Amino acid sequence: MSVVLGSRSPRRCELLQSVMGGVGFRVEPPLSDDEPGFDGLHTTEQFETRLREIVELKHADVSEQLSGTLTTDVVICADTIVVARNADQESTVLRKPPVDSWRQTVRHWFAEYYSGRYHEVWTCFRITQGHQSRESIVKTKVLFCKLDDWIIDWYVSTDESVGKAGGYGIQGRAAVLVEAVEGSFTNVIGLPMMEVTRTLRDFGVLE
Repeated sequence: MSVVLGSRSPRRCELLQSVMGGVGFRVEPPLSDDEPGFDGLHTTEQFETRLREIVELKHADVSEQLSGTLTTDVVICADTIVVARNADQESTVLRKPPVDSWRQTVRHWFAEYYSGRYHEVWTCFRITQGHQSRESIVKTKVLFCKLDDWIIDWYVSTDESVGKAGGYGIQGRAAVLVEAVEGSFTNVIGLPMMEVTRTLRDFGVLE
């Protein structure tokens, strides 16, 4: 039996590797970067549906790559988003900041959505083995302290925002901005390990 992580995220890889023990483990990221976005969506139900669609597309991509290999492979795919509200309580989804304007984008996110208020980090994961399939969305609430311009500028200057959902890494320097976390800490990093580990035990992967 081999566990396949369908992800480009080094953070997900590190988290999963920490519980694998002697179980065979490899990474096979999706080949395609094309994913539907969240533009025009406004409700929790719409966000959840789109997030599941993205994970299903990733899973289909990885499964196609594995076609013809051992049928005992356990395939894990996931995607993480940040759901935040502005002062008018309007919800929006924050994914990875755009490559060409990430500094301006992250400054805006921190001032508009994070400073002194809660946001939610959602990770949808899907685990399959043969005809077995388990999918779940895990949500964690994160509260940032009041963010003055200087601390936003300092964090942006670390370049830690690049390639991270919501523009920050809670396991890194962003930890100094966090006042409270309600729920799974590893979920904010990119994979809710309690839920994933329980599913792998149910599948007989872990003892």
